Formats: sequence, structure tokens, C-alpha cells
Amino acid sequence: MNPHTQIDFEGRAHIRCVQQLGMVKLWERLKGAASLPGEAAVSGGDLERVRDKLMVLDVSWKDGEPQYLIRFHGIDFERMNNRNCVGRLLQDAMPPAVRESGLPFYRQVLERRMPAFGITTVRSETGGTVSYERLLLPFTRNGQEVDQIYCILTLFAEENSSPFEIVQKASQA
Repeated sequence: MNPHTQIDFEGRAHIRCVQQLGMVKLWERLKGAASLPGEAAVSGGDLERVRDKLMVLDVSWKDGEPQYLIRFHGIDFERMNNRNCVGRLLQDAMPPAVRESGLPFYRQVLERRMPAFGITTVRSETGGTVSYERLLLPFTRNGQEVDQIYCILTLFAEENSSPFEIVQKASQA
């Protein structure tokens, strides 16, 4: 694969966060000709620009359903939840306003073994809206299965208000 080859995946054209775009390019470079990039190929320096927006999930299976264990998350996810969620399952830690629409993106990454990007718009009681934008990148440890997902979360508020507070208290728009 040409190192400058762009991989198309659902939602790619809608990414507007420069850190998310940078992570897509890193994922493509690390993937090369392999079916999935290896998690071990990612260095701490690669992640420094997205640290606050990053969540790293370990994937396991229970009764035929994927489980996403939060191994790391930056301060943005903690601010959305008002707590540290490391060691918890994503399904139990996601803000309610984005859980139902968000979980299918994670499953899509497992099934397609490709990145996915999605936007969930949430609205507060006072009418403020936030775009909850997630980029999901699959990685492998064993070269075969998606063992890990890197999620880069970005919040865009339409008003001059705290997007974290809106997500905490919002319902899906």
C-alpha cells in the first residue's frame, strides 16, 4: 500500500477536528499493507496531541457480545461524566444522551475492521446543542482481531456554553 493512500470509511468526509484527522493519517501509516495496525506500533509521542480527547478501549467478548473496557481516557471524557471511568465498561460509563446512538459505531469497527466516524447531536433543557463527534480506530495485538479501539472524542457547542455540561444533562436531539 502506498504510504499516502487514503482509506475511505463511513463518515470520513465529515471529520472537522484536526486532531482526529491527524489520528486517521497515523492509523493509515501504521496499517501499511497489514489488515490492521498493531497497537504496539503506537508511541506515546503519537498520542500527545490527542491525549485530552483520547479514550483507549480493550475489547473482549462475553456471551457473544463485545465488551469495551476503558483502559485510558483523557480529561474530556472525565469532564463529560464527572468522574474517572478507567476500569469501567464503556456501556456503563457513556453519557446517556449518546449511549444508544454511539454503541453501534463501536460494533461497526469490530465487524468491518475499519475506522468509523459518527456525530450525535444532543440538546440541553435550555436548548443548547452540542455535536458529540467520535472517531474510532481499530488496532490489534495478535495481528488478527480487533483487540483495542482508540476513540478520539470532540465536542462542538453551537452556543458559547460548556459543551461538557450540556452532554452531562442533555438528551439526544
